Amino acid sequence: MKYRYYSTQRPVMPGSYPNNRYVKVLEIHNFDQKEFVQEIGQEAWGYIEYDKPLDYFEVMAYELVAVKIKTLHLRYKGVDDWGRYVYEDENGKLWKNVNCCTPREVCERRGDTLNSSAGNEFDGEPDCYMGAHIQVVYLPDEAVQDE
Repeated sequence: MKYRYYSTQRPVMPGSYPNNRYVKVLEIHNFDQKEFVQEIGQEAWGYIEYDKPLDYFEVMAYELVAVKIKTLHLRYKGVDDWGRYVYEDENGKLWKNVNCCTPREVCERRGDTLNSSAGNEFDGEPDCYMGAHIQVVYLPDEAVQDE
């Protein structure tokens, strides 16, 4: 599997992308000029492909935009003891929005990055950031039935 990251701020050149021993660069491609890239919905100077996904901090530090190659469907489960919105994916993994203090629908629309929950517990501490290559689809809330 290939993980593609677009460089939106500068052409891909030495020092402008992560180069560590944990991920292998498979391909680097620069455009002749900055151009609109449909798969990320914005302009970029070029892209770099790796054999493994980069971590959240590498993507942010180098101002890269990942191509979304995996989709998770999240269902809202409630608010934890610390006031964080909690979601569950189709695999039963819990995710938290740790930066949202507005109505959760606003945070969902703007695409806030989520964190996994330590121990996969509803009230667990936020753990790892969701990979930049993951697209989130929020499922509609389930209807509450009176008993």
